[in-house]
Amino acid sequence: MGIFNKVMASALGIGCAKIDTIVHTKNIVPGKRIEGICKIKGGNIEQYINDISIGVYTIYKQEVDDNTISKVQRIQEHIIKIDKNILPDEIHEVKFSFILYKRVPVTIHKSKVWLSTYLDIKSGKDTSDRDYINVGFNDYMQNVVDAISELGFSLREVENEYCKSKLNGFNFVQEFEFVPIRGSFRNRLDELELVFIPTNTHVDILLEVDRKVRGFMSFISESMGLDESKLRIRLENSRKYSVDEIKNEIERLLKKYS
Repeated sequence: MGIFNKVMASALGIGCAKIDTIVHTKNIVPGKRIEGICKIKGGNIEQYINDISIGVYTIYKQEVDDNTISKVQRIQEHIIKIDKNILPDEIHEVKFSFILYKRVPVTIHKSKVWLSTYLDIKSGKDTSDRDYINVGFNDYMQNVVDAISELGFSLREVENEYCKSKLNGFNFVQEFEFVPIRGSFRNRLDELELVFIPTNTHVDILLEVDRKVRGFMSFISESMGLDESKLRIRLENSRKYSVDEIKNEIERLLKKYS
């Protein structure tokens, strides 16, 4: 019976050790620490566990041959060395703690982020666990969104989009789309699109403005792509920016190009 159990566990993964990841951090934001435990439960036989791998993943959309397809992007990976024999039915808990990359997207609208945890078993079939997490705005992101809201814009849509330039080594950017619903820009702009590009020293805020143009010139401008203007604001990590400071800078740029 022992040999049969070993064959089933190593070849098919039946009766082998399992992994369950439990996140303890309540407010998860990009650039901050995430903590929790990985709970290993022994299977039908004793098995040697090499390590645990916790990967952070998201999904983005890409246009291919006039079709929209979804692709998975691994953003980062955290390895925990175990090097331990797990006895049958034994429960072994391992704490984890690591900093989420600043490029981890927030999970609003269509954006999703999850942890995939893999248990590396010596001479056995690896097992895994998937856990979706909620990622909110960090401080500077929240201030930027609040500033744009005070200028009369409403957040309409958030999506992860393919980016061929591979900013920071990733295949996607998270795009925030705002529409003016009140204030001075309501009749001057169609929409405002925003992308955050964080680095170790600063964060670039890329803005794309669609002008509200009318009549014959509207048709010409839109057909030639002349109704869009790309703007950039840089926030240094070495200092904090108030909502008013960010609002005033965005307002200055929008008035210049609208």
